[in-house]
Amino acid sequence: MIEKAKNILLESSAFGRRSFMKLAGLTSLITVLPTFRTREAHARYIFNRNWWKSRQIWSTADQEYKTVEYCVQHNFRQESSTTVWSNLDNRWRRFEVRQLSDDFMKWGCSERYFYYDERLNVGEEGPPTVMKNGGIHHGMVATYGNWIGRRDSSFHLNIATKGTALCPSRETILGVLPVLEQLKIDNPPDRITQYYQIMQGIYSDINNFDKTKLLTLELYTQPTGGTLYEAGYKETHTFANMMANPICTIGFMQQEYPQNNYFDPDGQGGYNSFPYGVHYEVRAIPKVIHCWAPEMGNEYDVFKYQDAEDPDALFGYWVNFLHTFYHGGRANITTVIYNVHELFNNTPRDPGRGIRVVPPVVG
Repeated sequence: MIEKAKNILLESSAFGRRSFMKLAGLTSLITVLPTFRTREAHARYIFNRNWWKSRQIWSTADQEYKTVEYCVQHNFRQESSTTVWSNLDNRWRRFEVRQLSDDFMKWGCSERYFYYDERLNVGEEGPPTVMKNGGIHHGMVATYGNWIGRRDSSFHLNIATKGTALCPSRETILGVLPVLEQLKIDNPPDRITQYYQIMQGIYSDINNFDKTKLLTLELYTQPTGGTLYEAGYKETHTFANMMANPICTIGFMQQEYPQNNYFDPDGQGGYNSFPYGVHYEVRAIPKVIHCWAPEMGNEYDVFKYQDAEDPDALFGYWVNFLHTFYHGGRANITTVIYNVHELFNNTPRDPGRGIRVVPPVVG
């Protein structure tokens, strides 16, 4: 139809080349506009920032219904445990979910194992006197959104250090969680020491983990309070970007050197070290969930992850529970599940230097 219109107009002596070029621009615009549409009418794309919903849920403690807010990630779809869809710049794309390499897992698990080992040896019940930033627990998350952004910057590109964690497998969590829940209820004098021992046991075996996922909490995204809210915002830049374009890359760098490799004993009662400057980059599709969303199946103060429509509710509860166990507060913080797509070894020496290791480069 467009081609026919072009021919008719070109044959008309009253219609010059300049007028045709204007029309061509208009038809191009008409051709492009449909790309702003989505498979579902409520998806964000350019202007819809309606990420927060409200509903009433039951509070067992207060015996009444309470109004709560929860977030909805319109631009993410979970097809299966191995496949996700992400809407990037108005285009739905399909991504394979892959496992982190054993080398990465051994590096991350070793760091956490010896962190708890140090806490147990010193006998401290709180953060160490000298804080160690970086490593597997402080991933540097890079995201980008759209040109609207949060309206407080000329850029929609962001990087932020997040408290990240390896994700235990479903079987590991279901086995350990009841023990930790009871430990929290009993609250013995050595509660934190027992917690360290349990967590150290988890990190002693890389097979205790779901290697396709990393976890974090969006601590500073507070829909009803907090510094951001008082400044007029409900979300961090990272959160807004993940809702607009669910894609990110996460940088991890060695916390200290020498760093013992728990999985490589030296035969003399000690451990060999990882090479200097271990540096990984995980490229992932973030899934954002909130405990009060309908598919999570929770009450206001009773978490029923066993009955949730979304099986990932278990991971959301796990990372929230650990945070409240150690730091206190409520277990209702927005959770991010990073679905691993690619892994790069950015260590500044062979076999690193920015080589993709998941999936491995062939050739």
